[in-house]
Amino acid sequence: MEKIEIMRKIMKLTNNLGRLLLIKFFGTFGSEMLSFAISLYVLQKTGSALSMGISLITGPLINVVMAPLVGYVVDTFNHRAVMILAQISTIVALTMFSVLFRIFPEFYFIELVILIGALSITDSFLSTAVQASLSRLFARDNLEKANSLNQSVSSFAEFLAPVLGAVVYTLVSLDVFAYIEIGFEGVALLAISTLVFTPVNSADEETDPSEATLGRETVFANFIGGLRFLWEHKIYLLLSGSSGIINFFFATVNLGLPFLLVDRLHLSNSQYGFTQSAFAGGMILGGLILSRLHLKISPLNFAYLSLSIFGVIIAIIGFPGMARMPGVWYCIIFSFLNVCLGILLVFSNTPVDVYMQQTIPENVQGRVFTLDEALSTVLMPLGTLVFGLLFDRINATVVFLIGGIPMLLLSVVVLIVIGKRVDSQRGTQESLG
Repeated sequence: MEKIEIMRKIMKLTNNLGRLLLIKFFGTFGSEMLSFAISLYVLQKTGSALSMGISLITGPLINVVMAPLVGYVVDTFNHRAVMILAQISTIVALTMFSVLFRIFPEFYFIELVILIGALSITDSFLSTAVQASLSRLFARDNLEKANSLNQSVSSFAEFLAPVLGAVVYTLVSLDVFAYIEIGFEGVALLAISTLVFTPVNSADEETDPSEATLGRETVFANFIGGLRFLWEHKIYLLLSGSSGIINFFFATVNLGLPFLLVDRLHLSNSQYGFTQSAFAGGMILGGLILSRLHLKISPLNFAYLSLSIFGVIIAIIGFPGMARMPGVWYCIIFSFLNVCLGILLVFSNTPVDVYMQQTIPENVQGRVFTLDEALSTVLMPLGTLVFGLLFDRINATVVFLIGGIPMLLLSVVVLIVIGKRVDSQRGTQESLG
């Protein structure tokens, strides 16, 4: 009987993991392909960087505005229902866009902005609900493996999408592209509908969502409750705050590397593309390594040690560009550095996600994760603006130092704070003993 129960748990883990990876791959792959096509279409039709900029910032701005509602819904309603409704809404939005784009092609820009906004909203509900559900889908010991493989699949989809997207874009119109995306979202919807949730404290996840909302607070009160939770639990405030600040300085990578490699070192398009693929490859490799790695130190210590190495690499990444060498050598050096950065990015992000999923009460995970994402969403565009101005006015090597050293210092500060917290807890336990 015990063996049967063990086999049942293994089958449940395998099934949920496979379904989760299907959701992540098809959802990410379809979205990235569509985003790639929209960016190309807007740029070709308007020839305006401003128009493209509007299309790029629409989603992040809407995510910030919607953060309180997303957190409230995820913490209040049945997670499976939220995911399914988000996917159905995505499919409806894509269908309506395809029809309107075919009938009214002259209003393409308005239609695209509305589509981007709608997809940002539905994706925010879906991604937050999935993240808040992982503790119900996997045992604590398997959360790290699930997160790591999830990151690898996502990175692989992001790596593959532009390559295939460029091919498909030359063959079909944008409305047909949207129908292809509907197919991907349909596969994800099917996988979501078959996920197996584990009841917690005898309260089954499959209870009527309308019953779960009785006596709950308003959206605003729910949002304030999330802020209060972060303030009362300083460790989560520290993790969310440091994550937002890191996203600010991460603009040195997103903006600085293309600027250095293409504008300053004059790498060819194929050489630059190879270095970018190396970064995605590093993230895939990092996820696979982490899924098989049994950490012997605290996940938070591991994450911020990885981040400190990440900061060191960013600080010194501009120095190879000061040497005169053939483009192929630049390509090899920066591809290697990008592989390292991709691995370290997974090593620094995934353990923090696992820690928060394991330790934050499920009924507040939605709003905490939404606040964390909103903070990062706000600070990354701000970092792009600041470092864009710096790269235009200061030597790139100096700007990389400006970006990398604060990352290193921040990771050291967080490690010190975490160490003091662990010592304090150990001292309390000893005094009680």
